[in-house]
Amino acid sequence: MGEPFTRTAESRRNKSWTMAFFRFSKVLNRNGRVGVFLVLVGASLADGKGQPFLGTYVNINHLCQADASILVREQALRNHLDRIKASGIGVVMPYVTTTSGAALYPSDILPTRVYSDWDPLRLIVREAALRGLRVYPVPCVLACGHDKPSGILTKHPAWALRNAAGRPIGHISPAQPDARTWVVSVMQEIVTRYRPDGLMLDYMRFNNRPMRLDPHSSALLEERFGVTYSRLTPAQLQTFKETELTRLMGCISRAVRQIKPETIIGIYSWGPHVVQGHQVAQDWRTWANRGYIDMVNISGYCYRKNYADQYLKVFEKRLQGAVAINNTLACPVEITFCLGVRTSHGRIHRAQDVADYLRIARQVKVHGVSFFTWSYLQPFLPMIKERHYLDEFCHGP
Repeated sequence: MGEPFTRTAESRRNKSWTMAFFRFSKVLNRNGRVGVFLVLVGASLADGKGQPFLGTYVNINHLCQADASILVREQALRNHLDRIKASGIGVVMPYVTTTSGAALYPSDILPTRVYSDWDPLRLIVREAALRGLRVYPVPCVLACGHDKPSGILTKHPAWALRNAAGRPIGHISPAQPDARTWVVSVMQEIVTRYRPDGLMLDYMRFNNRPMRLDPHSSALLEERFGVTYSRLTPAQLQTFKETELTRLMGCISRAVRQIKPETIIGIYSWGPHVVQGHQVAQDWRTWANRGYIDMVNISGYCYRKNYADQYLKVFEKRLQGAVAINNTLACPVEITFCLGVRTSHGRIHRAQDVADYLRIARQVKVHGVSFFTWSYLQPFLPMIKERHYLDEFCHGP
C-alpha cells in the first residue's frame, strides 16, 4: 500500500470546518509505478455548514423487533431517522458488528449474522442521505466474545489474546498478522459496500484485563529478547502492544482511504491517559500525528455512581487532558465526547444532566458530542429540545 492519506493541521484547526484542502499521497498506478496525485476534499468534521459534530450511537436491535416483517422493521428505522433529524442530531452511528463478533449486515467475511434475511445498514445509509443525515458505521473492531472466543475466533483460536492462565479470550490480537489482515478486510467490506461518510472504531484497543499475547506474538518476543514469556519486562510488552496496535490502525487507515479518500475515521477512547503506558495500548496521539485518524470520541462516562460528587470535575479534567494532547500535535484531530445516557458505568437521570456535560465540554473547547445511545436518549429529548440544550452547545446562549 501507499503512504497514509493525511489531513493538514490548518484544515483541522479551521473553525468553519468547511475549508477545502488538498491531500498528497503516493500510490501505485496500474503499471506498478509510483505516482503523485492531488485530491480535493471538502474537509468537514462537522456537517459542512460549520456546525459542531452532533451524533448518536444506534443499536439497530433496539429500534425494531427482530421477529417483525422486513417491511415493519424498515418503517421503524425510517421513523427513528425522522426523529433523529428532528432532534437536531446530524450523524447516525449504527453498530455494524457486535462484541460477540456477529455482523449486523449481510457480511461475506464475518461468520455470524444477526439478521439472515435483511440489510438494515443499506436502508440506514439510503434513508439517512434522503434526510440530510450522515452515517458513521461503528464496528467493534477487536471484541469477539467477551470471556470466551466466539465469531471468527471459533475458527481461528490462535488469533485470540490469552487470559493469565493462557486460555483464549474473546478478543482478537492486533499483533497476529493473519488476524490483522482479516480485521482490515472487514473495514474494507463496509466502506466498499456502503460508502459511508465516516467510520467510528469501537474496541480499537487491547483488552484491559491481565492477559497474555497470542501464541505467534509470544513466540516472536521470546525469540527477539532471548527469554521466556514470563521473563519479558512490562516495558517490553507495552512497547510491543502499542507498536502493533498502531500498525493495525495504519493498515485500516490506508485501506479505507484507498477506497474512499474522504472517509472520516474516528475512534472511541477512554481518554488522554491511554496514549502511553496503559494496558489497552491505544496511542491515539501517534495515530493522529501520522494522519491515521480524524476524530477522537472521548468517553464521558463520569457519574456520581463511579466518581461521587467529583464526577463533573473528573469529566472536565478528562476532556482538558485530551484537548491538551491535541494542541501539541502537528496534525490535530477533532476532539468530541461520548455522553453516556445509560451505560454499565452509570446513567443520567434528568435532562439537566445533559446540559451539565455540554456546558463543561463547551467551556474546555470540545465542540462535538455523540450520545450513547439513541434509544436511551428518547425520554430526555422533549426537555432537551424545549430548553435548547443542543442549540446552546452549538451556538452559545
